[in-house]
Amino acid sequence: MLSLAAPVPAQKKPEKIKLTAQSKDGAVLIRVPVQPFPYALQFSKDGNSGFMSRVYMMAIEEGAHGYRYIARTLSPGRYRLDSIWQQGHWSACLEKGTFEIVVSPGKIAFLGTLRTERVLGAIQQQAIKSGEAMMSGTNFAVSRDLAELPIIDGRDESDVVAAREFAAAKMNGSDQLVELARVNDAQFSTSGVGKAIKICG
Repeated sequence: MLSLAAPVPAQKKPEKIKLTAQSKDGAVLIRVPVQPFPYALQFSKDGNSGFMSRVYMMAIEEGAHGYRYIARTLSPGRYRLDSIWQQGHWSACLEKGTFEIVVSPGKIAFLGTLRTERVLGAIQQQAIKSGEAMMSGTNFAVSRDLAELPIIDGRDESDVVAAREFAAAKMNGSDQLVELARVNDAQFSTSGVGKAIKICG
């Protein structure tokens, strides 16, 4: 752990999400590892001018080692994971390799298990190596040269069944809305991006 825990962006709890097959919005459901510090996933939506039309954060609160489900209601469309943040301060920009998923109305797109451990470990190693392992004011440390990329697994039928059981118990009985998300590999560039748009950092 790099430093004392700092707040990360608030996230709607899965228990608060209420969808039906007639809903105009959909949702994403992800199984993630829990760490002894908070971290967050930064997604962007593909809009009229490409990705970054909107930016969404999904927070993972600190806790005992294990796994938990996180979820968020989203309007239909394509969403790309742009970066992973630790403690709201250190960020791994995933421009060299990430993924995008599709969210459909009245559906819960189950990604599977997003294995973030290696990316978080690489963030910590870079912060320590550069002597920036302590938070300081509003200065953010952004890593763009990570060799580690997030891994997605846990997409077997048994994993989908477990996700549906979770949705039935915790997401307003919406287990029939859960479907395995369509996942595509993605890359992006931060060059030439206007100052008003911050893809990473």
